Amino acid sequence: MSPHEDYYNLLGVPRNATDDELKAAYRKLAMKHHPDRNPGNSESEEHFKRVNSAYEVLSDPQKRAAYDQYGHAGVDGSPGGFGGFGQGGGFAGADINDIFGSIFEDVFTGGSSRRGGRAARGADLKHDLEVTLEQAYTGMEHPLEYERTEHCAVCSGTGASPGSPLKRCPTCRGQGRVQYVQGFFSMTRVCPACSGAGEIVDKPCADCHGGGRVRKNAKVTIKVPPGVDTGTTLRIPRGGDAGDRRAENGDLYVEIRVKEHPRFTRGGEDLIYRHAISFPQAALGSTVEVPLIIGGRAEVRIPEGTQHGATFRLRERGMPKLGVRNKKGDLLVNISVEVPRHLSARQRELLEQLAEVMKTETHDDKDGFFKKVFGS
Repeated sequence: MSPHEDYYNLLGVPRNATDDELKAAYRKLAMKHHPDRNPGNSESEEHFKRVNSAYEVLSDPQKRAAYDQYGHAGVDGSPGGFGGFGQGGGFAGADINDIFGSIFEDVFTGGSSRRGGRAARGADLKHDLEVTLEQAYTGMEHPLEYERTEHCAVCSGTGASPGSPLKRCPTCRGQGRVQYVQGFFSMTRVCPACSGAGEIVDKPCADCHGGGRVRKNAKVTIKVPPGVDTGTTLRIPRGGDAGDRRAENGDLYVEIRVKEHPRFTRGGEDLIYRHAISFPQAALGSTVEVPLIIGGRAEVRIPEGTQHGATFRLRERGMPKLGVRNKKGDLLVNISVEVPRHLSARQRELLEQLAEVMKTETHDDKDGFFKKVFGS
């Protein structure tokens, strides 16, 4: 960043801008230039970093005052400045998440959180679900029972005994965060006394022992859409553990595993079926029937001269495409030419005659060979 770049101009606000005006301007620019919205755009990523630096300074009253009075020299770590991130600076040993955490909370939660007093959201949970290939084709509903933490029904998740109100935390005075001043700069961190809640329990609830949460069995119906594959993960909002002090639940994630099928192999949306035919069928051509995943059969025309390993495609007979209505993959019929393991006397006689004919034919006289063998 240029040392002469004005932070107010960068955010597009006047020098007397209020905190709300700063926050609104920052949120707009941060969302516009966020790397997730501009993948591969190095210029936008650099602008995003500059906007962050500007807001980090102007959103802090002490840093803003220093910047207004001394410019960049009052807030950077350059020689002659008043602090920095290196040795001897006010941020030495500080957690970078504490410095920038509140900035990103405001932007990516829509500005709904404040610097303290926000109870932590509940933990996400994960569950594995095994389904058959047929169930993956049609989709299904699966009742699931699992254990999670829920808000205590006796105290409604507050952790306090019924009739006993929560008290404001004396350490942070209800803010949930405490401020540390080091020289010219200040930092805020989660209050160690109330863990950021801003309140403390004076008389704990007997059922949850002041925790506000208890372990219970939960039931939910998992809706598995058609076309899922191994590794597909379904999200059930607020199906996870309860949060602190009546904060919202985390989510439940269900990861799908599709069982191996005795007849079909899967390749994305396509299904692969291996079908064996005899040498006469391959040489003369034939029509065979193959099974379908949802029942029934389909005909496949085998042209004469089909080789071992040939594949025939049946359109729209494969798996549904996940999230796309009325779209399916294909059924790929892979042909294998079978060699008989046990021959009858008549079969052996005919094959020996064929072998004798093949000896007398030259490699270049294939038409004459087939006319003699098959009489056409």
